[in-house]
Amino acid sequence: MRRVLPLVLALSLAHAPAAGGEIYRWTDAQGRVHFSQDLGQVPPEHRAAARDAAARPKPDRIQRIGGSAPASLAPSASRTARRGTSGGRSMSIPFERHNHLMVVEVRLNDRVTAPFLVDTGASIITLPKSLARKLAIRVTADTPRERFTTANGDVWEPIVRLDAVQIGGARVENLEASISSSMDIGLLGGNFFNNFVYRVDSAAGRIELQVNDSVRGGLSRDQWQERFRELRAAVRRIDRYLATNDLTSARHVDELREHRADFSARLASLEREANAARVPQSWRR
Repeated sequence: MRRVLPLVLALSLAHAPAAGGEIYRWTDAQGRVHFSQDLGQVPPEHRAAARDAAARPKPDRIQRIGGSAPASLAPSASRTARRGTSGGRSMSIPFERHNHLMVVEVRLNDRVTAPFLVDTGASIITLPKSLARKLAIRVTADTPRERFTTANGDVWEPIVRLDAVQIGGARVENLEASISSSMDIGLLGGNFFNNFVYRVDSAAGRIELQVNDSVRGGLSRDQWQERFRELRAAVRRIDRYLATNDLTSARHVDELREHRADFSARLASLEREANAARVPQSWRR
């Protein structure tokens, strides 16, 4: 079973934002973020706050995402950042405001451009199913899935990898994305914005981005180490169990060996991902 992301995005947005319509956002007790265009879907205890937030303009803000360990971006993202609109390591990206939400034009895999909601609280990028089809992304029985929470319960969404994600002069390569069958507009999440320090200028309708040198491939040192630790611990647990338990069922042994092979394959895939992002070996321990 594929890991559940530490920050789980809760999706209940069924349609793209229309002019004059409200989109309500709230965070549950587990820290999961939810969206809905129907105020009746918002839990009663969060309804007043969600309604007030929808009516309240968002202030300008500056935020740094990622760990404090010294690092640099993967070369592809850093080179693109230096070619940004400001001529240096800063970029200015225009956005359109739909009520209290920001929408930007995103270029995916250098072939398709589509509007996305900006949601830095989401753990990863979310693609509508229709957009995945335009990108010729195929979902098969072997495509990994992760659990997401919606207003109608938990769903398992396919997880795919995008070659490149770009807004204006800000480009990041090799990013994971989930595919949602319930959304008509994408979410540009934290695994893109983790590569940057950003500031929102609401009056000018622009997002100012600077390269965040504390991450590699959108993840901090602690996040990379946690991913490696989880997979290696799973392999060690199976090895220990096979070595210390008297297993009389050949079927049980085969199942455990299949699980070990799956974890080992995912560990090898993570190593390739880390190599592409030039993650130091000290971040993989």
